[in-house]
Amino acid sequence: CALKFVAIIIQQEVIGRRLGERVTIRAACQINSTFIRAARFVLTQPGCTFGKMMILCGGPDWPTSVLTGILRLSCVKMLIGSLPVVLIIIPSTALGACLAMSNRQGWEIVSKLVTLVAGGSQLGVSVGFAAVIERAASMHANAIASLPYDDEVLALESQQRSRERAWRTASDWNRDGYPRSARVVLTTAALLGVTGCHLPLFVRCFERVTVADSFTGPPLHGNPLNVVRGVQGWTVICCFALASALLYGHRKWLNEQASLILPIDDVAGNAPEMQEQALPAQGAAEEDAKDVAEERVVEEDVAEGLVHGVAGIPERPMPTAAAGSSNSYYAPNPGVSTHTAAEGGRL
Repeated sequence: CALKFVAIIIQQEVIGRRLGERVTIRAACQINSTFIRAARFVLTQPGCTFGKMMILCGGPDWPTSVLTGILRLSCVKMLIGSLPVVLIIIPSTALGACLAMSNRQGWEIVSKLVTLVAGGSQLGVSVGFAAVIERAASMHANAIASLPYDDEVLALESQQRSRERAWRTASDWNRDGYPRSARVVLTTAALLGVTGCHLPLFVRCFERVTVADSFTGPPLHGNPLNVVRGVQGWTVICCFALASALLYGHRKWLNEQASLILPIDDVAGNAPEMQEQALPAQGAAEEDAKDVAEERVVEEDVAEGLVHGVAGIPERPMPTAAAGSSNSYYAPNPGVSTHTAAEGGRL
């Protein structure tokens, strides 16, 4: 129990509260995911609730304890809420003791019984943890949705998605430029891994050792390498070691290829944003062209009106010439009817 509480303190105060200022730590906790946001909502509620205890006791140390440190929650209150974890630790500790005594007469039945109790307690707290998260996510969806997102983590996740796209492109066997040597390396590593996994099924490669066996007794006799049985055992180890080395080299090469593809992928990924930025400029250009066209139409109308001698004349009622008057100012222009002149004034 003491080790559990010490682990909670270290994870909350050191990793969560201190190292939680780093965006990589917060991203590793998936702080923007719906699951963690629901846990965040429950943990930040006032008081010591059943939901808090289920999350603190049933949730994994990472990211539960680290999340409490990132949220700057009280360490003392989190330890108090974690006290029921003793009910889970006791059956697990008893199970280990029973397994150590399983080679003695009468302890085999007790070991099986304690195994059921320990498994049931672990299953129960896990189901309770999942039920609390699901209930919070469904009943308080609006409140959880209103919680702020971590912008730095969002930016990092966007970069990671770009990296993943570049990685998938680089690891595509069907793409142009994928070298044959890389295919040979990856195929060889796969064959070595399959050989190492299936060889122990046909040949005994390792000695059987349990927690109840003495280190100085058979089959170890004080040397841990005695667990390897003959050439077949070392063959399995060599297969896994060589396969791991080949996979490491292949992965390193893929990282270099993804780094070369990443700038191109970023440009392609930002194409929609560039199009959105170009839309306002395109709309402004269209508006300018429309204005120019309208001005040209007005100029043409004005020019046509000048030809007929009516453009530029303000619209006003045409006075009626006095009877017998010869004043040409009030007389209509030759060739232009009164109706046409009135329409020209409205142009």
